[in-house]
Amino acid sequence: MMDRESFRDIRVQVHIPYQFLIKRFDEIMREGINPEVYFDEVSLEIAVGADLRNIKDECGRRGLTLTMHGPYSDLNPGSADEGIRTRTVEVYGRAFEAAGYLNPKTIVLHAGYSEKRFKGDVGLWLSQSLKTWPPFVSAAGRLGMVIAVEHIFEKTPHPLKALMTAVDSPFFGVCVDSGHLNVFAGGGMEEWMRELGPFIAEAHIHDNDGAGDDHLPVGDGSIDFPLFFRLLKTHARDPVLTIEPHGEEMMMRAIPAVRRLLEGL
Repeated sequence: MMDRESFRDIRVQVHIPYQFLIKRFDEIMREGINPEVYFDEVSLEIAVGADLRNIKDECGRRGLTLTMHGPYSDLNPGSADEGIRTRTVEVYGRAFEAAGYLNPKTIVLHAGYSEKRFKGDVGLWLSQSLKTWPPFVSAAGRLGMVIAVEHIFEKTPHPLKALMTAVDSPFFGVCVDSGHLNVFAGGGMEEWMRELGPFIAEAHIHDNDGAGDDHLPVGDGSIDFPLFFRLLKTHARDPVLTIEPHGEEMMMRAIPAVRRLLEGL
């Protein structure tokens, strides 16, 4: 897959869709890549317990860290529509079944707040979210993993901070996403890191030029990554770092780009 030395020595996860991981599993393991396994709903339907156990066991044997990203398309844990929220709970339940086999360090799930969708009513989103999250937080505690709630369209960190404060659990944190900050929050890294720092369990690393959520390798866009990592170091407590390229070609360029960045800090 990659004409370069192992990625094992830098403890960073790499976003890898489940079906791609299964198809190229031996190769990915040989490369020493720490996978953040992404499951969409189809992947959850076809995932086999024996395969999931094998992923866990092989990562453990090779000393690799394993994390997980759950489904998000057409889901919203804080939706005002009870049908959507209930369906989200059902899908998240299947994701937790997979997590029971994988035993990941973190599981990333989306928060679902949008100022446009909720017409600025953070209280409505929060009250609906608090119907969804507590049982999953309890389950995460039993599994020994942390739920990392990711933002997308949120313009400020305040809805997520309110959710973190309300749930108040070491098994419930935030996934701060560099690309989403640059596109949807207007690049306000300082405020986000300051407000959410104690809750940050994971950071997603990908680049864009501020016009679209392109998931480019570091250096291909306009994000100030030295600042991003300085702020993480200042405000967060040892978060999981995950490279989140979309597609194999992007992954092959993103891994050495992050290696160079981290070695230069």
